[in-house]
Amino acid sequence: MYAAPLPVVGLDVSKATLAVCYQRGAHLHQLEVSNDKPGFTHLLQVCGTQCLFVMEATGTYYLALAYHLHEQGGQVAVINPLVIKRFIQMHLGKGKTDRKDAQWLLRYGQQQSVKAWQPDEVVLVECRQLE
Repeated sequence: MYAAPLPVVGLDVSKATLAVCYQRGAHLHQLEVSNDKPGFTHLLQVCGTQCLFVMEATGTYYLALAYHLHEQGGQVAVINPLVIKRFIQMHLGKGKTDRKDAQWLLRYGQQQSVKAWQPDEVVLVECRQLE
């Protein structure tokens, strides 16, 4: 479990892009990068690896990012989308955009203890992809 002494980065993952929200001091910053290796590299250049990256388990779109961040030494938390939906409802949040979702994921990671994501063995992932 992580209770966020690490800086938190909220990541809303879609097929083509990543909406990123991170905090420096009292200011929230937004960023959008591509959901591929060059985008992952840019994300790490901006945020570094000494962060807790919080994202939803959205289909398979998050997997490449989660593996990459984990391999680079980042701490990763993958949250069930229903948990985030209920968190937003509990705080009376309205509107749904990728940028807002990234903000909510940041806020969730700052306020809640989250479980560390651990990658499956490569052979399991390959078998799932064959299915």
